[in-house]
Amino acid sequence: MLDVRFLENKFSTEIKTHIKNSLPNLYDNYMEFRPATEYEDSNLSFDLVFNLNFTVSVRIRKYKYIKYLDLTIRSRSKNNGFTEVNKIQEGLSQIYFYAYMNDEETELIKVRIVNVNAIRELIKEKKYIKKTNIDATEFLGFKFNDINLKNGAIYKFDKN
Repeated sequence: MLDVRFLENKFSTEIKTHIKNSLPNLYDNYMEFRPATEYEDSNLSFDLVFNLNFTVSVRIRKYKYIKYLDLTIRSRSKNNGFTEVNKIQEGLSQIYFYAYMNDEETELIKVRIVNVNAIRELIKEKKYIKKTNIDATEFLGFKFNDINLKNGAIYKFDKN
């Protein structure tokens, strides 16, 4: 079985770069700040405390799937266990880092960072394609255009 963190580890530098590049957009949605306390201001010399408050789910797909222009999320596992869709519906995710590798699987060539609230809305509206794999697992496919219409697009990268 493939190590579930293999791709995240393999592409960790690229993931960090894209997250960093998306920060201006993430800032608008997830960064909060508070005024410094009297102690912090008087003794530590700062006036504002920023808290980047977001969590990131990561999915990296093979190049052969790039043609579908969608974001897929597992909705049924082999043992009918808790899936990514369940986690999203219960509010356990905020940001989705979604990428496609090149054919050689050496770099990320298409990256989308989306607000998971857009996916939640599309699930409520049943605006997805449900697909079943040979092993009876299932996933939901969400078109990037539909995510954009729900104001879910945070960051976009296409290597040309």
